[in-house]
Amino acid sequence: MRKIDCHTHIINEKVRDAYFSRTDDIAIVMQFPQSILDNPDTVQTVKSDARLFLCPCVDLKRDIVPQLRNIEAHMDDWKVAGLKIYTSYQAGSADDGRLLPVYEFAERLGLTVVFHTGLCSLVLPSDQDLEGSSARYIAKAAEMFPGVNFVAAHMDDPNEQACCALCADHPNLFTDFSGLFEDGYEADWDVLKVRYGGAVRAAGCESQLLYGTDFCPPIGLTDIERFDAFFAELFTEKERETIYYDNALRAFPRLAEF
Repeated sequence: MRKIDCHTHIINEKVRDAYFSRTDDIAIVMQFPQSILDNPDTVQTVKSDARLFLCPCVDLKRDIVPQLRNIEAHMDDWKVAGLKIYTSYQAGSADDGRLLPVYEFAERLGLTVVFHTGLCSLVLPSDQDLEGSSARYIAKAAEMFPGVNFVAAHMDDPNEQACCALCADHPNLFTDFSGLFEDGYEADWDVLKVRYGGAVRAAGCESQLLYGTDFCPPIGLTDIERFDAFFAELFTEKERETIYYDNALRAFPRLAEF
């Protein structure tokens, strides 16, 4: 079954080799701001492997426009499929006016804008601005820019039902289960199925759901196989084929071009 992992942090060669020792899937790599995690090798790692594509970060603690100019200069050699913004970790919300240049940039270049939403890593520094990361604000941005696709990563944990309802109402808003099995954040398997799978089913947003693992062993994110098992218990084979591949190409149109 073809799969595109829409959310990883393959930040160096060691992580790359660990990932591809267990799967041969295409993967989108989310770059971290240096203030959150030192990851100077991320871009070179993406460039080193034909299966990897990049969402460079937009650091909310730095001037935004110069960052966009730098990204535009490397769209092809970095294999840029989207942009990653770390709300929750960095104070701010998706409807903040200072992000308008990001959305205009994304619209012009066919890029997808991915937001961290909800709870943060147990080991990374964070502003803990959970309110600012709410999918409600991403939905507002999606309404202002209907030609841009947005991703509320991590399903706005713990507000999964509200997030899925917003996705169902906004065809350009997607979400994922990525990061669900972080070390130290274990929950009962059946409870997770009800919380996350139940939220998707209740909203009917299967067409807006993406497959993502958040793979990054240095910060306790190591699961691939458990995601496969989780999806297999929630969705039929036909549904999984659509989520794993077709939804990803719709959500990331520049990835489809690549």
